[in-house]
Amino acid sequence: MNQCVRITLVVKASQDLLCNLVKKNAERLAIEGIGNVEGADTIKIIAHGAHDAIDEFIDTLYIGYKGSRPSIIEVEPFSKDRDYRGVFRVIV
Repeated sequence: MNQCVRITLVVKASQDLLCNLVKKNAERLAIEGIGNVEGADTIKIIAHGAHDAIDEFIDTLYIGYKGSRPSIIEVEPFSKDRDYRGVFRVIV
């Protein structure tokens, strides 16, 4: 069963590191959606995929990368509003 969530992620890390972390893990887990960078340390993510893949994606975001753990992470259910064509994009 598929699941769609909206995630707000705030991490004190470089923008490139943050975008790469999100995109790499989304592609690895076959998650489609979009990430919008909304500041130096904030990214809003719409993620759609298999329930287990979404759970693992969220867990990966909580863990962080190379000591850059998120200071804030908000996850809420979301209705898929468009076709993401099977890819995950990050818009800077």
